[in-house]
Amino acid sequence: MNDAEAQFAERLAEDLAMVLGVGIAIDDIDLELGDAGAHAVATLLIDGRVETIEAEAADLIGLYRPLVERASERRLASAFWQMIGPT
Repeated sequence: MNDAEAQFAERLAEDLAMVLGVGIAIDDIDLELGDAGAHAVATLLIDGRVETIEAEAADLIGLYRPLVERASERRLASAFWQMIGPT
């Protein structure tokens, strides 16, 4: 991973943490870049469970929006589960 990719991953982790909020931690972000495009996997720790969010795009920058959208979906699902799920 070059410096630009490392900076992107660092900034992405910060932004995802803001979207995910308290109670959901980012364990790892794995970026894969190739001729065919970019792929990212973010590993999350949610209430003792390990879950992932993934995205594919034509380039590194294209990964940002889909990952943030998926993070917000996970946050909503987690909040719903805390309110409605079994106790």
